[in-house]
Amino acid sequence: MKKTLLLISALLLVCLAFYGWKPLLAQPSSPQMQAYYDESVNLGSVPADSASRFIANFLGYTLANPSVQLDPLYPEIEKNMHKYSMMH
Repeated sequence: MKKTLLLISALLLVCLAFYGWKPLLAQPSSPQMQAYYDESVNLGSVPADSASRFIANFLGYTLANPSVQLDPLYPEIEKNMHKYSMMH
């Protein structure tokens, strides 16, 4: 009986967690993340100090707002920053 109750509780928790995060996964990108993406696309054409400032600013923003890691543009911004770091 205890195992059954524990199993049902675990399943409910998993379902709540999934449905609670699902709207966040389907959300459109925020204007701030769109601006970060637009700037990250041009990282190769800006001076190194500007690129470093952008990266520090973006990392600070993601630390202050961890939920932005669920934004659809987040992986693209990281990919652009990685591509820039490989070039320099």
